[in-house]
Amino acid sequence: MVPFILCLLPALLATTNAQAQSTKCLQCSGSADSSCQPAAGTCPVTAGTGGCIKVAEENTLIGEKTTGFARSCLADYNSGINAAITYTAGNGKYLRINTNRCNNADNCNSGTLAVPTVDAAANGLQCPTCFALNSDPCDSQITPCTGDEKYCIDFAGTLTKGSTVSTFVAKGCATASTKDIQPGTSLVSAVYTFMFTKVSSQAAEKITPTTKPPAAATKPTTATTSGASPALGRFSFALYLPGLTGLLLVKLLA
Repeated sequence: MVPFILCLLPALLATTNAQAQSTKCLQCSGSADSSCQPAAGTCPVTAGTGGCIKVAEENTLIGEKTTGFARSCLADYNSGINAAITYTAGNGKYLRINTNRCNNADNCNSGTLAVPTVDAAANGLQCPTCFALNSDPCDSQITPCTGDEKYCIDFAGTLTKGSTVSTFVAKGCATASTKDIQPGTSLVSAVYTFMFTKVSSQAAEKITPTTKPPAAATKPTTATTSGASPALGRFSFALYLPGLTGLLLVKLLA
C-alpha cells in the first residue's frame, strides 16, 4: 500500500502545484453595461505567462454607434496593447478602445473601464482618412486631426464579429499608441477582433495654410467732358475755333 501511495504522490504534487500557479479572470463578452453584466463566470490562466484583460469600446466604423465592454483571459500577458487607442476615419467614422491588462491577482480585471474620449479641438495636423470593408484601397480624403490624434495610420487586415470575417483597410488620424501595433498581431475589442496584416504609423503632417490669390486689378476709367466727343477729348474746342473766328469777322464787317 505504501509503494502505491508513493507512486501517486508525484502526480498529486504536480496537480497541486499547477493549481497554485493558475490565475482566475472574470469573463463577460460584448456587454452594453459599463460594469460588464451579466458576468459569465471565470476562466483560468497560467500565472506568470497569462493574465486578465478588460476592454471598453465605442465605434461607428460599420454604421451606427456601437458601445461594448468585455472581460476575459489572456494566454500571453505580453500580447496586444495595454493602452487607449483612438482612430478617426473621417465622415463620422471612428474607433475608441480602452484596454487594461493585469496578472497580479485573481479577478484583477474587475471594476469598470471608461471609453476613451477625444478632444474636438483641432491640433494643426492632417492625415488621409478612410475606412472600407472588403475593398482595397479605400477612397481617402485629407482630414484635419484633433486632440491627441497626432499620427497617421495606414492599416489593413481582417475584422471578426462572431462567425463573420471581413477584410478591411483603414487610414486616418490616431493616437501614438497605434505605433505598438505590428503586422500579425490582433487587437481584441469588446465588439470585434482586429487582425492586422499591414501596419504603418507615422507622425502627421502640419496643415499648410492656403494663400489667397491676389485681388484682380481694376482698370482705371477715363472721365469725359459732358457734351464732348470721347474721341476728341480736350482738343475738340481747338478744332472748332477757326470756324467761329470767321463767322465773327463776317458779322462785324456786315
